[in-house]
Amino acid sequence: MKFRFPIVIIDEDFKSENSSGLGIRAMAQAIENEGIEVLGVTSYGDLSLFAQQQSRAAAFVLSIDDEEFTPGPDLDPAVLNLRKFIEEVRWKNADVPIYIYGETKTSRHLPNDILRELHGFIHAFEDTPEFVARHIVREAKSYLEYIQPPFFKALLDYAEDGSYSWHCPGHSGGVAFLKSPIGQMY
Repeated sequence: MKFRFPIVIIDEDFKSENSSGLGIRAMAQAIENEGIEVLGVTSYGDLSLFAQQQSRAAAFVLSIDDEEFTPGPDLDPAVLNLRKFIEEVRWKNADVPIYIYGETKTSRHLPNDILRELHGFIHAFEDTPEFVARHIVREAKSYLEYIQPPFFKALLDYAEDGSYSWHCPGHSGGVAFLKSPIGQMY
């Protein structure tokens, strides 16, 4: 049974032809090669609206470049935006994996309260896209397994297995459901 739970990649360079854009798209392609859909966007715009719309995300990967941080003692707008995004996502879903994708030195700009909410920091260009993709996909699948209630999980596993029940006449493979529009939806 296939459900649409994409991995959402947010990178302002996602469609660019620079090295950052090429790198993030290579990672996205590697994720798709693992059998998971990728939704690549260049901005998250209105944070609360975006977080609500993406409740079906299997994971988030947010790209932050070192240049996005401003020097000085004031609270950095990039950090404030990231914190707000994480708060909105966590309000809706406390367990969905969130990753930051950036240069190695980027992580020093992130405060501990943000780092605690992350499943990982992906150092751009330090690992192969395939290696990073396998890690993200493993965490996304683990998350999707975790959120399924026990009975629903058993029902999905049973349906996925293609079991053919002979002990319950009339319920052979769900044929009875094919007789009505609602059954077709199921």
